[in-house]
Amino acid sequence: MPLFLRALPLSFLTLWHYVFWLPLVLIICIPFLLLALIPFVGIVVATAIATFISFAGFRSALAACGKDNEPSFGKLIGSSLSLSVINILISILFIMISIGVGMGLAYIDVTPDFTAPGLEDFPIETGYASLIYLLLSSLYYCAMAVPMVALAAAATPGGRNPGPFYGFGSGLFSILVAWGVWIAGLFFLGFFASFLDGVTFGMQTAVTNMFGVPLEEEITIDWWFLALAVAYMLWGTCWFCTTAVLAWDRTVHRWAKVPSEIVPIERISTDDLRALREARMPGRNQ
Repeated sequence: MPLFLRALPLSFLTLWHYVFWLPLVLIICIPFLLLALIPFVGIVVATAIATFISFAGFRSALAACGKDNEPSFGKLIGSSLSLSVINILISILFIMISIGVGMGLAYIDVTPDFTAPGLEDFPIETGYASLIYLLLSSLYYCAMAVPMVALAAAATPGGRNPGPFYGFGSGLFSILVAWGVWIAGLFFLGFFASFLDGVTFGMQTAVTNMFGVPLEEEITIDWWFLALAVAYMLWGTCWFCTTAVLAWDRTVHRWAKVPSEIVPIERISTDDLRALREARMPGRNQ
């Protein structure tokens, strides 16, 4: 059975752990949000915070799969910082590749613009560059899922760091399926739009209460559908993380060292030792 199907029933148990882990992780991240406002440093901090929150999902999936252990927040923070630097460098590389493709399309004059339903015309080279960047980033994130699980599992007081790329690309098909189905559901079921409406409503309400700015147009929120959208986003994250944990567990078993066979050592007799000694000292018997 594919990993993404095996992960489906376990994802609900992961969700049970995740709803307890996530608030704690968000509270830990709050003091670091001010550092995210510092130029340049803020990019690393913001990426590290996002990575640290992702570790909460992987730790919850490990617990659901019976692989739970005592966490070390210091190691989790260290892994988040190191991965954030790697992810930023990879992201810059992907941006350069995407821009290069867009400039190449513009140079050969491929169809000057493109019309999408409900949107204004935009240069096709820009659209292709954005699409390529999205695809590369998605593939990279899915390929890094197993290494992130390995780091999350090793983040214990006595754990050994497996490195940032342990199992890179393992279980990629199942992880991509889980991620793709989840993202498709967000957009096609209207959950993403409902979530954005909820965020916009919350920001408008906060600005109105803090600064007394009247709302030009009040947003109507379907609270039941918004709650369903939030639940779907949390569950989809858990499904993705659980699939990655199963892929990591399979990788660990595949990479486990096979115990070497014990080869019996033949004992050397006294006569053999005497013959060997005499052979090394030929002048003694002359």
